[in-house]
Amino acid sequence: MKLLSVPVKLFKALMAHSYYMIGIVHRYIGNSRGVRWEYEAAIDAFTRALEWKPDFAQVYLDRGILYWREIDHPRKAIHDLTIALNLDPTLVEAQFNRAIAHQQLREYAEAIADFQAYLAVGEHPYWREHAESMIRELSEWVPNAKVDS
Repeated sequence: MKLLSVPVKLFKALMAHSYYMIGIVHRYIGNSRGVRWEYEAAIDAFTRALEWKPDFAQVYLDRGILYWREIDHPRKAIHDLTIALNLDPTLVEAQFNRAIAHQQLREYAEAIADFQAYLAVGEHPYWREHAESMIRELSEWVPNAKVDS
């Protein structure tokens, strides 16, 4: 019985990665052609990947970004990005993107907290500068906002 479990696990991983790559292709086509149904097809493929591998953090990250950026569903984005972070705390992009989704929902205190958490670990100079800028801007909307210097 043990011998059979290894191939099944490998098969599930291959199926998850296959659907993930299909989702990446749909997202690429959606970005290059601006076709919304391609984004929806990407979300469907990412969802299928998660059916095969529910702990696939990168899929949650990519689907979460699609939700806030292309589909305009920031609440779903926050859900996926939170799962991505719980599965893999090193996915700092999830923290940054979750901040943007909170910002879209006018949840400014939560956005500030996520931008600050990103700054604690994120290394990309452009995104760090953007996070710092957003913290300054959003702190004007949040009474008693704790802004780390």
